[in-house]
Amino acid sequence: MAKTPIALIIDDPAPRVFVYHEHAGKETVQDGRPIPDNVPNSFLFRFCDVVEKYGIRGKFSVVPMAGGRGRIDEGFSGFPYSEIQEWVDTVKTRLSPYFSFCPEILTHHGYIDLSTMQMQGERENEWSFRQTSKELTPYIAFGLQLLKNVGIDATGVTSPWDFGEKNEDEYAKAIAYAMDEVWGRKESWYFCRSVYRSNSEAKPWMGYEDATHKCVAIPGTISDNIWQSMDTNDTSEEYISKIADNYLTADGKSGKILEVLKGGGWPILTTQWQSLFSNGNETGIRILGTVAQRVQEHLSDQVQWMCHEELMREALKTL
Repeated sequence: MAKTPIALIIDDPAPRVFVYHEHAGKETVQDGRPIPDNVPNSFLFRFCDVVEKYGIRGKFSVVPMAGGRGRIDEGFSGFPYSEIQEWVDTVKTRLSPYFSFCPEILTHHGYIDLSTMQMQGERENEWSFRQTSKELTPYIAFGLQLLKNVGIDATGVTSPWDFGEKNEDEYAKAIAYAMDEVWGRKESWYFCRSVYRSNSEAKPWMGYEDATHKCVAIPGTISDNIWQSMDTNDTSEEYISKIADNYLTADGKSGKILEVLKGGGWPILTTQWQSLFSNGNETGIRILGTVAQRVQEHLSDQVQWMCHEELMREALKTL
């Protein structure tokens, strides 16, 4: 019997800039500790260690104009470009065997006026709701081009927040044509629909299709239970096991991954860079490693880790 695809969605990464700090709208987490304004490259290295150890695959976003603090191909204010380059090189060399890459549009903050290249006060997602594919295509294409400029091969697109969700037909069409414009690809994928994170029957669907283009929507089917690790200083093994239980218990007999499998869907876990960073404690990486170890121990005969390009190919067999 063919194994069911399983994948991990990582939202919000960027070189050195802590994107969550830029748009959180607050200065502290729930227990009063300040939200860091940057993420050291050593955190990326430790994330890569876990990925390589367990063979985790999925989607890894890159925010190319993180917080409006510059461009990934030119540098971000406050950091030497050597550190930006080190981050990019690590992503390309250590994560490309496991993850599909994509821009999380441009800033994950205010939208960029492409005529002036200035960030505006309105958030990208709010701006997107009023646009047609005509306006969205160059915006998405610019994000794809910035990643191409630094050698990151992007095969899909991720929404910051709910970017494009209220006009998804136009959004999916724009992705298809932007991908063709920048990369010459006729097939692409995107991640948008957060409402599908609790639907255990969910699988990818065709977001847009015409005579020459196909753009596949890949939902998350398992919510970010790691998020809560940002708001506590508890880094104990007991705490890590408790959060991991939401995904798969230590005995492999319950958890959301099993619920999705039993429901006929694909277990596609969602999390954020800030969730894994855990406000500097990096508890989230340990939780992820625990979940991956349990999947390896109990479900290796049932599931197969896939990157998003592989998920897209798998979906296209039946769509």
